[in-house]
Amino acid sequence: MIEAVLAFTLLLLLLVLWFLLFPVKYAGKASLSDQLVEPPEGFLYSYVLHIHTQFSYDSLGKPEDVIRSRDELGIDYAIVTDHDTDALRIFADERLLVGREVKLNEEGELRGNLLEVGDLRIVAHHFRGRYRWRLEKDRDLIFELVNLRDALLERKRSLFLYLLTALLLYPLMKKRLILNFAKLIDTRSCARRYLSEGWRSRVVGGLDHHVKVYVREVRRRFMLPAYEHSFALMRNFILSPFPVKDKADFLRALREGTNLISFSDRPSFVWRTGREIKASSPFSNTYMVLISEDLEEREVLGSNLSFDDLKQGYYIILGYTYIFRFGRLLFGVRPLFVSDLLEVTE
Repeated sequence: MIEAVLAFTLLLLLLVLWFLLFPVKYAGKASLSDQLVEPPEGFLYSYVLHIHTQFSYDSLGKPEDVIRSRDELGIDYAIVTDHDTDALRIFADERLLVGREVKLNEEGELRGNLLEVGDLRIVAHHFRGRYRWRLEKDRDLIFELVNLRDALLERKRSLFLYLLTALLLYPLMKKRLILNFAKLIDTRSCARRYLSEGWRSRVVGGLDHHVKVYVREVRRRFMLPAYEHSFALMRNFILSPFPVKDKADFLRALREGTNLISFSDRPSFVWRTGREIKASSPFSNTYMVLISEDLEEREVLGSNLSFDDLKQGYYIILGYTYIFRFGRLLFGVRPLFVSDLLEVTE
């Protein structure tokens, strides 16, 4: 009996260590950067995208739950895209935008999935089998590089173990546990697939949030999954060249600004100046990877950096944080951000 208890305790300990300290990354080729980079000028706004409510056939969430979660987490805008309908618009406030998610069919064959928000057209679910985009790769399209729901469900076994461990650690870590789930998202694979396929569209992160269980009583409500969980796990930041005063301004900012997919409520910045690409993170324990259109990579350890004298072409920067490092060995590596597609010209 004692041996069984000890074995079970050891198993739980190993599970917790795996949850906290993995994955482990060896950054043997990374250079060290201790330079100071001033953030760029502009106006910064946060938003969440690709949300479903009760107006979708497969979701139960209410409009007021989206608004409440947005406000509690300090997010500037939320974009709801229910399936084939924008009926939610009659419940929208000044910071809730409403679009539609539509499937594009040609002669009975699915050719792609789009989020339509105003005049913006966002390619969604491209990395999910049958939803793969099979039409022209128009540069005016926006590309959903990270679909949170798809990315998590790609690793169902790890997700199950994460959920189990989170239940054990919840009394100690509370809602901070949510951020750890970003470790299940392979942002490097998404970026490399996007570049290798020749996409040259702007990129965003979409939640694809569906509420599957909804219980509401007087002064109580329970949602699974809850909007606030996915809103806390991933959001976008848009660096706009002008101040945003209303929804029309915000849609224009999405067209003209620089986007950043973030797995933290603290913004990072990535921008281009001439033939330089600069990046700034709010965390000292940051590891960054620059990926070029020909899939060459450059790695840096540091919270501020500048990649200079870059050749003409397209680039994406990935940011990560880690719990601690031993030499070049990084423990508990977690995605921090994915930059927009940046073009360097002569």
